[in-house]
Amino acid sequence: MAIIAAVAVWGVMLSMVRYVRHPRLRENVEAYLYLLPAGAVLTVFWFFPVLFSILVSFTNWTGASRLSTVGWVGLANYGRALKDPDFHQVLYNTVNYVVYSVPLTLVCALVVAMTMSTKLRGRNAFRTVYFLPFVTTWVAVSIVFRYVFNENFGLANYLLHSAGLPMLGWLNESRGIFEMIFRDALGLPLPHPMHPLLAGPSLSMFAVIMTSVWRDIGYFMVIFLAGLQNIDCAFYEAAEIDGASPWQRFRNITWPLLSPTTFFILIISLITAFKVFVPMYIMTPNGGPGRTTETLVFYLFRTGFLGFRELGCASAVAYILFAIILALTLIQNHVFGKRVHYD
Repeated sequence: MAIIAAVAVWGVMLSMVRYVRHPRLRENVEAYLYLLPAGAVLTVFWFFPVLFSILVSFTNWTGASRLSTVGWVGLANYGRALKDPDFHQVLYNTVNYVVYSVPLTLVCALVVAMTMSTKLRGRNAFRTVYFLPFVTTWVAVSIVFRYVFNENFGLANYLLHSAGLPMLGWLNESRGIFEMIFRDALGLPLPHPMHPLLAGPSLSMFAVIMTSVWRDIGYFMVIFLAGLQNIDCAFYEAAEIDGASPWQRFRNITWPLLSPTTFFILIISLITAFKVFVPMYIMTPNGGPGRTTETLVFYLFRTGFLGFRELGCASAVAYILFAIILALTLIQNHVFGKRVHYD
């Protein structure tokens, strides 16, 4: 009823605008009235939750307790999260995911985009096929790849078995991929356990990374295609006349002129990667083997929403994540922004 009443009031106000005599004032009032519904939705579902969660991060609210019992704890939630060994583990897992998924996605998307920009027969159909995974929900993709990487009847192990290679426990293996390659495949005498940085992401995390790369290639391919189509063909024609090789044309023409597109993709993909949650939650329940696939958002969800135990601490983790993303974005802008060619 309140929504119906608000819509009715908004309609009445909009109909009364025509009685405003001053033309400029009438245009301004009408413009703000048209913006009012969107502004109300943003206020209720975005601005208010953001401000409220900031306040919650300074309290001991569990989410299930009464507001009358909530106490102010200041920065205690932030300090508690930063000192928590589990937080350090999930931060390492998240960084592992970002470090491997973002460059792989960027390189694969660029290769596919350059292939799709050539005079390839049926390229429009191929572009559609590559883009389809992105419009598929993360939940559906995660469920499918959970079966693909199943160690008993999954497609991945079927292909390994067909090639005469040992089958792997893709989603149940906590050892790092580099440790498995060098110790199991190459038989090198390595210390056990290896340092996490040297061992690499766990095989379970690597399976999630491959799933993420497969899904996101199409989206970034489209953006790269837009950037490639904005490059003047005269540059390539002049380079061919001068005898430049394909690699020289890519290095001296394509890559510099794609720098604005690459810079945009790098920032967007890094922000998205730090917020990843669904594939870990669906493909590797409970954070995977040894919690090697539990990311910051997964940790936030487990802390705040499973049983509504510590919503204040979960809100603090959310703003720590925000600070990390903001800092990395500013660093990227400072380091790589100077190398972007907009002309």
